[in-house]
Parts: sequence; C-alpha cells; structure tokens
Amino acid sequence: MILVILNHLKHFMPSRRARLHAIIHAAATEATAVGFATAQIPGDRFVIGAVQLNMTIELAAEFGKTLDRAAAMSIITTGLSSFIGVETFNAIIKYVPGVGNAANMVTAASITETLGWAIVDYYENSKK
Repeated sequence: MILVILNHLKHFMPSRRARLHAIIHAAATEATAVGFATAQIPGDRFVIGAVQLNMTIELAAEFGKTLDRAAAMSIITTGLSSFIGVETFNAIIKYVPGVGNAANMVTAASITETLGWAIVDYYENSKK
C-alpha cells in the first residue's frame, strides 16, 4: 500500500537518489509491518516477496529498464540466496510469540533494504 501511494508522489521528488531512497525505504517499511504481523503464519514470505517484487520493478523503472515478473523474480532469487543462513535462524525462533515477531520484522526489513541497495548498485555499475 505504501508503494502504491509513493508511486504517485515520487514524481515530485527532486532527484533520482531521493526516489531510490523512497522506494527502498517504503518497501522495507511494508516488509517490516508484514513481518511483524504475520510471524506465526506459514507463508508470510509470499507477501514479503510480493513487496520485494514490486520494489524490484520500481527500481528498474527508475533506471529506465522494464522488467517482467519473471526477470524481477530472477533478480530477487539471486540476491536472496546469500540470506539463507539468516532465514534458517529466523525459521527456528519465528514461532515464539513476541520474540519471533521481532525477529521476523527485523529480518524482513534488513533483507528488503539490502536487496534494494544491491539492485541499485547493480544498475549503477552495469553498462549503459
């Protein structure tokens, strides 16, 4: 929902860097909320994945690229493969009320932020 609102407001932001910050932080905020609220619900990664998918498509658009969902999922899968250890730990404590919610929230936010900035770095350093 935050990304939908942001999509209409980002055109008023003065620079690409400001828009990139807004897209990534909005996605991380959404992932944080979903991670906190759905920690004990199996399948919460699908909702967080949808947020990350939308963020990936929005970031590509900022660099003048168009991605279909399959290409965006490929980028996300490649980026998230490095977080398998974090996810394994999170899966263990996820179902403990309170502690699991906090762990799921922090994991969702940090992975979304890291993934977003990795995508930005990829586009900034790729051949134009």
